[in-house]
Amino acid sequence: MTMTFEAPVSMDAVLSADGVLVAGLGALEGALAAIAAIDPAEFSGFGLGDALVRLSHVRRQLDATTAVVTQRFSHSESWAGDGARSASAWIQGNTTDGYGAAQRTMVHAEVSSHFPALTSAWRDGDVSSGHIEALDRIRRRYVALQPHLIGADAVIADVARLCDPREFHQRLRALCHRFNADAVDDAERERATVARLHASETLDGFVKVDALLDPVLGARFLAALEAARRQVVEGATEGAGDRGADGGVDGRADGGVDDAGDAPFVVHLDVPVDRRPMSQRNLDALSRILDAATACTDEAALPTISGERPTINVTVPIETLMHQGELGLAAGWLERFGLPATMISAAEVRRLACDASLRPMLIDRQGQLIAMLPKVRAIHPALRRAIFARDVRCRFPGCHQRIDEVHHIVFHSHGGPTVTSNLVGLCWHHHHLVHDSGWHIAGDPGGRLAFRSPFGREMTSDPPTSALWEWQRRGSPT
Repeated sequence: MTMTFEAPVSMDAVLSADGVLVAGLGALEGALAAIAAIDPAEFSGFGLGDALVRLSHVRRQLDATTAVVTQRFSHSESWAGDGARSASAWIQGNTTDGYGAAQRTMVHAEVSSHFPALTSAWRDGDVSSGHIEALDRIRRRYVALQPHLIGADAVIADVARLCDPREFHQRLRALCHRFNADAVDDAERERATVARLHASETLDGFVKVDALLDPVLGARFLAALEAARRQVVEGATEGAGDRGADGGVDGRADGGVDDAGDAPFVVHLDVPVDRRPMSQRNLDALSRILDAATACTDEAALPTISGERPTINVTVPIETLMHQGELGLAAGWLERFGLPATMISAAEVRRLACDASLRPMLIDRQGQLIAMLPKVRAIHPALRRAIFARDVRCRFPGCHQRIDEVHHIVFHSHGGPTVTSNLVGLCWHHHHLVHDSGWHIAGDPGGRLAFRSPFGREMTSDPPTSALWEWQRRGSPT
């Protein structure tokens, strides 16, 4: 098959940018029409993968060119001559694009005007519109850091060429963290206010759960869910191969004969097959988590993943743990299957490290692991039990919630020792409050503690005595 295309323009028009655009569009439309007319059944299959890559490359170039043209069209205000309210409204009125698609086109145009190096990589086909949208989310998320992002345009373009949009988004967050860690942490804490967990009972007794979890709590939930899901599968193994009530193997009524022929259906007794959707298997996993939480015994504890109880892993340079309020500090990374997946701020890392297990690793500048030291608990389990026994409940004045985390009164990064006289039990909320909101704790946790707010208000907290706790538990005086 041979194809020839003729641009419907004169040579004089080709000399101008507008003429090149019209001529190029004419040739492109002809080429695409010819490709679209091919019957898919005629493709041999050979080389289609390469064709897909080339088509993806061309689509990226088209998207980039569309963004540049849209930006120029928007600033020309020629759309106003047609009575449109805006360039976006004009696009909607003259195409079949909906509101969302028109808005995305305008976002692409705006980003391209501020980031020429990234736009050049886009026009070369090296990055996609997904990278542009990731950058737009970051610059809207950290508005105060947009000048820094614009100044790092060349670096951003280089990073975008090396990763997909999801990883690019995370790398941009880490870059912003280096610009100003405090600004990033302030923005993240503001965003955390949208996190929620709502549960309600329907008329027929079902419970509807709607949740949006912050990254740290979400990572903890996913780790526990994965562990519980594995326990469900291990439990299913014990019954694999059993005959169902209808006489079939694994519930098959045909007794194990494949519908495709007379050959027997092979059942692997040691590999259970659960064909239910993941959402349904998660229900079993959640039931397992609730069993473990209510039983609180070793027998009911969740199974291990890679030899450990369900945990979230964070990788962070030692400088980030030891220094606060400094520019250029590296962010921490929540890991997923051993790989960095989600960036968290240095402040969030320090909050987690306040009561966590630490495994020091020595890594050279080329990223090669030199040595790994044994994992140590920032607060030894025996010491934690002592704090739980002494404080019983969260020590924040007026709070009667359970202890979730143990806090260093003098921060560990400031040289505070990990001893009972420097440790206090707090609930999750008040542990974050102390770290994030400028509260100061002073005194002896074995006696009276003073909690001072950022505004100078001071409240005190005394440790619960055994007699007082017994009185509170029973609800009557001794």
